[in-house]
Amino acid sequence: MGRVIDMPLPRLGETMEEGRIGLIIKKPGERFRRGETLLEVESDKTTVEVPALQDGVLVEWLVSSDQMVPVESAIARIEIEGEAVAEARSPAPAIAKANAPIAPQSRRTLSVVPERPRASTAARAAARRSGIDLSGVTGSGRNGRITRDDLATLTRPAKASYHVASGGSQIFFREWPAHGRVRGLALLIHGLFADSQSFTTLGRKLAGRGLRVLAVDLPGHGETQSPAVTPDQMIDTISAALPAGKMHIIGHSFGAIVAAGLADRASSLTMLAPAGCGEIINGTFIDAMLAGHVDQGLAFLGETMPADAVARFADHLSVHAGHLKAISACVRSESAQTVSILGKLESLPRPVTAVFQRDDAIIPAEHALNMPANVAVHFLKGASHLPHWRNPDVVAGLVFAD
Repeated sequence: MGRVIDMPLPRLGETMEEGRIGLIIKKPGERFRRGETLLEVESDKTTVEVPALQDGVLVEWLVSSDQMVPVESAIARIEIEGEAVAEARSPAPAIAKANAPIAPQSRRTLSVVPERPRASTAARAAARRSGIDLSGVTGSGRNGRITRDDLATLTRPAKASYHVASGGSQIFFREWPAHGRVRGLALLIHGLFADSQSFTTLGRKLAGRGLRVLAVDLPGHGETQSPAVTPDQMIDTISAALPAGKMHIIGHSFGAIVAAGLADRASSLTMLAPAGCGEIINGTFIDAMLAGHVDQGLAFLGETMPADAVARFADHLSVHAGHLKAISACVRSESAQTVSILGKLESLPRPVTAVFQRDDAIIPAEHALNMPANVAVHFLKGASHLPHWRNPDVVAGLVFAD
């Protein structure tokens, strides 16, 4: 039979006289093991995890979050068993009757709770201040531990768009801030001839799920200023411009090649109509776009655009024509792809998802048959090369579930 005793607030520093109760972790009725964190206490500008000194059961809390409590004051009542009683602080006279068994209904409240994310105390404090849900954050520290730097990445002040210097390049990003509690970071990488603006709908959908979303303009596209041409050059340039920490990486078409190269930065990898997974590509489409024939190119894509948008798109292609031609030559020859990411995908230890449109006229959906066993493949109906345009809600759900 166990014994119920007071648990005092320990002195967490030589000059500490009181502490502010922070995050209360264990609930009444829950069991704990020696060394397991019961709560966090803030003192002297430091947040410290308070561990259990022996195995037991949390009977009740005598304090609440944000309450200032003197050192050695009782903060909880715990039930401990056997010889552990002698090691614990004796119960206060006011609870001398605590030897009585706990009522049966108290024992029935025991429950199993999900494992807490591994995080430093500084990261936990920053998360509470910023309203960030640590369960959606991938840590960059040792053994995946979440650090304060990981939280800084998520809480960077949001701007609609900005450039980031990377070597001799200026990399352009478009951003959608997370709605409500920040649950992680996502990076969107567009395909050949597109830019970050093509992800507007998907970016908003993911932001609505609690992700801070960045979409990048690749070299030779949009407003990025960079001489990078080959996929490897782009991977190095983009990697140097990214914020610290892990992120959900989503790559479309040619962007999937770049995304695969950034997989060491990914908490998950999602590829939309990915290039680099088979031999065939529609060379007629690429030649039409390189020649500025946007209407013909859109017909292959299975999409339409207003006349003014088509004109702007044609201007964009004209400005970057030489760069786009050089990039194209690095990944295809006529109607054959010359780059493969299948070996890279097979070696990845993290979740990988590939999404194909069944009647894609640019990259055949049959390339899904080449995927290694660790890649989850999804097929969407329709004749389009842009699944994030046709099915943004479905794609958002595959990237990050609510």
